[in-house]
Amino acid sequence: MLSYFLGLLDVRLRRIAPTISSGNDTVRDGALQEISKSLAEFETIYGSPDRDDQAWNQAYRLERLFVLVEPSEQLWPELKRRLADAAEENVGSCKRLTLAADALAPQVLDPKVPGTLLPGSDGIVRSLLLETLEDTHWTIQRKFYSRPIRKNATTRIVWFGMGAFSLFMLPYLALYFNLWRAEPTNISSWAWLPIYTVATTGLFGALFSRLLYLQSNWDALTIGGLKDAREFASIILRACVGMIGAVIVFFFLKSGVIGGGLFPDFSQIGVEEFAFPVKPPAGTDTAIHTISFRLYYPSKSWALLVVWSFLAGFSERLVPSILRDTETTISKSPTQK
Repeated sequence: MLSYFLGLLDVRLRRIAPTISSGNDTVRDGALQEISKSLAEFETIYGSPDRDDQAWNQAYRLERLFVLVEPSEQLWPELKRRLADAAEENVGSCKRLTLAADALAPQVLDPKVPGTLLPGSDGIVRSLLLETLEDTHWTIQRKFYSRPIRKNATTRIVWFGMGAFSLFMLPYLALYFNLWRAEPTNISSWAWLPIYTVATTGLFGALFSRLLYLQSNWDALTIGGLKDAREFASIILRACVGMIGAVIVFFFLKSGVIGGGLFPDFSQIGVEEFAFPVKPPAGTDTAIHTISFRLYYPSKSWALLVVWSFLAGFSERLVPSILRDTETTISKSPTQK
């Protein structure tokens, strides 16, 4: 890719160089000489694989130098092309730069000759073109620099999430393992299971939420924010907040402060056993040759508890919203005498 990019710069130099008369502009002549010299020596200086980052920085710098040597008649088409490139690269300042170009057009374009600049307006267009290139190069380099950071952060969050999901599934795996070994399982002694389920569900919900948030906001995060996202301390802190939020919601639901058909009935939390197929009516042999299954499902109230626990971990605003609503309800209730 770097060789291809340098090839583009070389061809562009060959196109521009014959149109420039030397001696008229020292800045332009100096930029042209530097571009020619740097392209000729590029492989010698930056040929080592461990200097790829420096090589790309220099290549983009050379492309920005082309703004100083671009012929006047090519400036406006070049600006429009670069603005289109910025839009394709999702440059954050693209909208602002496009509006600036639209506002600048009546001031710099010759109304008699479309696409031609008025005398003395080159500097303004070059400045806007240079800013467009700077922002585009920054966006591209940030994208490549952040890619390994994003991959690292995603990998860590996924592993933490899979660990939380495994903890959530562990009691069910133990239950079915005992059934497979034909050993009785005294589920009624698992008094810890509801709160355990709430904590692990909130933990998984928080990590799942964090993963979705980062996947949809990578481009909006700063480099510092990207580095923070991959830190173990940041991942663990967000997971703990989700787990604590789920436990708080658990006690709110148990207290009866909020209730209704969408909330679990704690007296109905348990495991439902279902045999398939159902025993046939007396005197029939419909299911004699049918394989039977013993199915164990969480009860409806337990499923609702899991849903609310996941939402508490997933949504950072759920617990604060419940607290605010409860505070408002208490403050509006009449004082008991």
